[in-house]
Amino acid sequence: LAVMDVIEQENLVENAAKVGNYLLEELKKFPQIKEVRGRGLMIGLEFDYPVKELRNKLLFEQHVFTGASGTNVIRLLPPLTLSKEQADCFIGKLKNILS
Repeated sequence: LAVMDVIEQENLVENAAKVGNYLLEELKKFPQIKEVRGRGLMIGLEFDYPVKELRNKLLFEQHVFTGASGTNVIRLLPPLTLSKEQADCFIGKLKNILS
């Protein structure tokens, strides 16, 4: 119950919706991404190719940990406290890897 209290008191559901929508819209601007889907901060980025090398570059070069869902999908599942500034940082790091 204490966790639910913190989620409510810190408006974390509203933050996840706001920052998640921002991330979804910004990620849709990447021509390299075939499809962007998700809700809140649970986001999937589908590519036309296997993402193993891309995930390794994000991890070892940019220090960004991502998940995977199948061969061609990167899964994002950041904490509910993610800020717009932190989302922008991720977008910049992804842009570095994709360019």
